[in-house]
Amino acid sequence: MRKALLVFWLKGYEGASLSDIEGATGVARTSLYNVFGNKEGLFYAALERYIEATKRLYEKYLKKEDIESLEKLIDAYARSEKLGDVGSWGCLMLNTITAADGVSPEAHRMIEAFRTYAIQKIETVLKAAHSNGEIVDSSINCHAWTEFILVTMWGAKAAIRHAGNTRAALPVANTLSQILRGLRTAQRIATIEKV
Repeated sequence: MRKALLVFWLKGYEGASLSDIEGATGVARTSLYNVFGNKEGLFYAALERYIEATKRLYEKYLKKEDIESLEKLIDAYARSEKLGDVGSWGCLMLNTITAADGVSPEAHRMIEAFRTYAIQKIETVLKAAHSNGEIVDSSINCHAWTEFILVTMWGAKAAIRHAGNTRAALPVANTLSQILRGLRTAQRIATIEKV
């Protein structure tokens, strides 16, 4: 499954031929069909595996529900060089929804379910940071900020895919982290002004 996932990640659903998948996995197409039904079924299984791995990244970094943990997630998301060559392939979900041939209803449903999950996780962090006093600006719309953060993170992945290297995402990730640190700075300034 991992090898099939890598083929889809690099080449996309349409670009990945069954011959490519057979060559990468060492499994004959008849065996693949017996397990997954067809190429589409194999792709959905690979996409699900990718989504679950991305969720684990969110779970790992967003345990503390503070701005620093969110910065760590953004850094890990953008600095995917630990993945080796695949780190320069962008995001399988983003690659799928922006493919020239469009996205199937099932793939759209799977990716939208992840997007909903990611929004919930990030928004929970922002709300916790707001309620614990880390963010004191009451005008902050946590949901709008969440959408901004997620779209920016996906944009960083698009830059990686376009440039073919993880360095392309660093200016975006660094700027987003500075913006988030600014929310905490605003809190410190407000505290100093009260004294």
